[in-house]
Amino acid sequence: MTMKIMAISHPCVTDVNQQFYAELEALGHVVQLIVPSNFRTTYSADAVEVSRWPEFSGTIEQRKVGLSRSIPLHYYQSNLRPSIAAFRPDVLFVEEEPYSTSAWQAFYASRNMPMKRVVYSAQNILKPYPPPFRWMEQYVLARTDLAAVVSQDVGSVLRKKRYQGDLLPFPLGVDTGQFRPMHEEGRQLRRELGVEDRFVVGFVGRFVEEKGIRYLLEAAEQLADRPVSFLFIGKGDLLEEIRRMESRHPGLIRILDSVKHNDVHRWINTMDVLALPSLTMPNWKEQFGRVIVEAMACGVPVLGSDSGEIPVLIRETGGGWIVPERDAEQLARLVGSLMEHPEERERRAEIGLAAVSRRYSKRSLAHAFEQALLEGKADTLSGRTAR
Repeated sequence: MTMKIMAISHPCVTDVNQQFYAELEALGHVVQLIVPSNFRTTYSADAVEVSRWPEFSGTIEQRKVGLSRSIPLHYYQSNLRPSIAAFRPDVLFVEEEPYSTSAWQAFYASRNMPMKRVVYSAQNILKPYPPPFRWMEQYVLARTDLAAVVSQDVGSVLRKKRYQGDLLPFPLGVDTGQFRPMHEEGRQLRRELGVEDRFVVGFVGRFVEEKGIRYLLEAAEQLADRPVSFLFIGKGDLLEEIRRMESRHPGLIRILDSVKHNDVHRWINTMDVLALPSLTMPNWKEQFGRVIVEAMACGVPVLGSDSGEIPVLIRETGGGWIVPERDAEQLARLVGSLMEHPEERERRAEIGLAAVSRRYSKRSLAHAFEQALLEGKADTLSGRTAR
């Protein structure tokens, strides 16, 4: 059965996030996207220029949003209802949290129209929201047929909020065509960095407290007399702190703070192991850790803390090791051990690569999405009308 799928998605301003929808098209479905035309990220003053994934052929409708720097608060400044009515989707996939302004806006705009409604969630901590966000979330969840949840914890949070619909495990996927082992290019980039004879521990992400940056720096300092380099790729508030460590220990720290997302896979291929020492904070814990599956898809094993979903993902894939969060000494000890046992690194790398290819590719996620909507649920596609 061919479905008409409309997705309302701020992540799809970036082309790589459209790959999932290209895979749905490859399965025979018709897709239309609505995205912000002026969305801004935390580290950029300019609006993100909307680009198209080469394999995605559907319509991309760009709409101006207010509060364009906020993921939960941004809202479309024009009425979405005419576009929804004109496309007449079988499925409305709102790739936003159910408490967000844009999710409520999309669900309200689709009122009294028969379709399957899907919402996305990665919120893994139960948080009480003040009005009107609590009311908007209740409105959305009461009308959701299927919730695409990043982890089991996320599903549990929705159940505690009295969500009664179906749950679809929907982990963050990886483009296994882009993120793949590239040994020769990795060796060339290592030579350019001057780390060809060193053990490279990589970090990719935001340079912020909750990512465990300070503990990673402390572990690095404990290994300063070893042939090891710590490669930091990203941006964030702790950049200057990393630079100070770089100046104290030349060669130990390398920083790349202007790598585009489309080039991240190349630099991951320079690493012997990727580290993600995230911390559990009062209002945050790691929701998934997309960089884990990206690294494993490149054949790089992962050293992660026991925060949030990180240990679950590492155990499921078998592609890495788990250390207690906030324990720089054990982190340094494990890095030192891995330097001396390349055969163990290679074994974990092979296991992780196979698991990610099997479970976390965008193609496998598209198949799971399709099956959840079609198997035994044709009645909801043909007639449900939300008030």
